[in-house]
Amino acid sequence: MRRVLPWIILAALAVGGFLVTQHYLRSPYWALYQIGKAVHNHDSRLFLAYVDLGQIIASQKDAIVEMIFPSQEKHQQRDVVRQILSAFMAPITEQVRDRVVRAIEDQQRDNLPSSWTLVALGSVTVEGDQAQVVLSDPVHDRRLRLGMQRSAEGYWRVVEANAQDLRALAEKYLLTQGAPAAPSPANGSPKPMPAN
Repeated sequence: MRRVLPWIILAALAVGGFLVTQHYLRSPYWALYQIGKAVHNHDSRLFLAYVDLGQIIASQKDAIVEMIFPSQEKHQQRDVVRQILSAFMAPITEQVRDRVVRAIEDQQRDNLPSSWTLVALGSVTVEGDQAQVVLSDPVHDRRLRLGMQRSAEGYWRVVEANAQDLRALAEKYLLTQGAPAAPSPANGSPKPMPAN
């Protein structure tokens, strides 16, 4: 029996470790880790696998209308602006996606120091297939509130972002710094892109 006991303990530890790992790999924290890794490694494809920019931008539609018409009156004008935004959502999404990809791939741009930083800063509340994430940076007194959704495949993706937090993040990382160089279609050499 003494010879068998260490093997039973070892098997129990292996099964326990496997179950904990599987739980972590299917949690919002794993998605946060992957997003941090993507930003740190300048990997826009990995970033877009875990961040649904189309849904995030669609979720900002009401915030954009509120910026244009802050008054609760003018319901007709608000509806017209909402319809116009819906019509132009695809090109807007494509422009934002292009800007985000360039920002992530820019080797000179500030990024997260490690992929674990995003996990450490994150506070996650899960309710079924939805999760609320708050990323807090106490040093710079900043936060980013996100909504995540579990996909049919079981992994989590960011699908919403708080409008105020997103605006502050965009101003810091997408708007104020110069745009990175992009390759020229003619010869493949980089040419400067104008900053918006």
